[in-house]
Amino acid sequence: MARLGRRAPTARDRIFINYRRDDSAGFAGRLADSLGAWFGPERIFRDVSGIDYGEDFEQAIDDRLEESGAVVVVIGERWVSAAGAGGERRLDDPHDYVGREISVALENGVAVVPVLIGNASMPRPEELPEPLKALAKRNAITVSDERWRFDVERLAKVLSIDVPGSVAQRRLDRAKWLALTLIVVTGTLSVYAFCRAVLAWAPPGGGLRASGYIPLIAAAPFIAMIIAATLTLNALPAMAPRQKKFGLAAVALAAVGTLGPFVNYALTNVAQPATSLVVTFGAGAIVAMVMLALLTLAGFRAK
Repeated sequence: MARLGRRAPTARDRIFINYRRDDSAGFAGRLADSLGAWFGPERIFRDVSGIDYGEDFEQAIDDRLEESGAVVVVIGERWVSAAGAGGERRLDDPHDYVGREISVALENGVAVVPVLIGNASMPRPEELPEPLKALAKRNAITVSDERWRFDVERLAKVLSIDVPGSVAQRRLDRAKWLALTLIVVTGTLSVYAFCRAVLAWAPPGGGLRASGYIPLIAAAPFIAMIIAATLTLNALPAMAPRQKKFGLAAVALAAVGTLGPFVNYALTNVAQPATSLVVTFGAGAIVAMVMLALLTLAGFRAK
C-alpha cells in the first residue's frame, strides 16, 4: 500500500468495482456493463477485464484505485462469511484483495458506495475487521433483478457526484459548445452584415450584391442558427426537465428568427433593398443574442 504515495496525482475519473468472485461475480459483471453504458466502459475497472496478462496484479489494483473517484463494493449474501481453503474467514485475512481494496479506498478518502444484491444486508461493525469498520457507516444501495434499470440509474446518479461526466453529459457538453459557438458566429456575422447594410442604405439601387455581399455568405448567419437549433433539438431528450423549456424556446426562436427575416427580405428587397438588409440582419443579430441567453439558461445538463 505504500506504493500509492509514489505516483503523481491523477484525475479521479474512474469507478472501481470491488467484489468477491464466488459471491457476486455475475452481478459485478452485469453492473460493470450497465455503469459502462452510463459513464463509458473505459472508465469502469473490474479486475477480470481491467488487468493485462503478465501485469503485476497488486500494482495494477493500486494504480486503478488511485485513478478512481468512487469504489462500488458489491455485497452478496456470502460476502461476510466467505471462507478460504483453510476455513478462515477471508475478511480477516490481511492479504485478502477485497478487504485490502476497501481499506485503501477508505484510507485515501475515496467515495465508497456499498451495493447490496439478492437478499444481502449491510454488515454490522462488529462483523468487520478494524480496517473495514468504516464501511458499515456508508449508506448502501440495493440493486435487484426486478428493478435493475431503475436501481442502476439511481446508483449512477449517486456516483456522478464524485465521478462527473456521464456519456449523456459528455454528449450534451459537445452539443452545447458547438451550439454556443455557432450562435456567437451568427451574432458576429449578423452585426457585421447589419453595419454594412446601414452603410449601403444611401446609394441608389442598393441590394444584396450592390452592398458587397455574396448571397451564400449573407446566408451564413442563418445557416449557423439552423444548425445550432438542430443540435439543441437533438439534445432535448437527454436534458434535465427544468432546463428543457429554455432549449425548446431557443429552437422555436431559431425557427421564427430564420423564417421571418427571409420572408421580409423576399417581400421588400425589390422595393427597398437597403432597408430590407438592415431589417434582415438586425433581426438576425437580435435573435442570436436572445438564443445565446436561452441556450445558456438551458445549461445542457443531463437528466
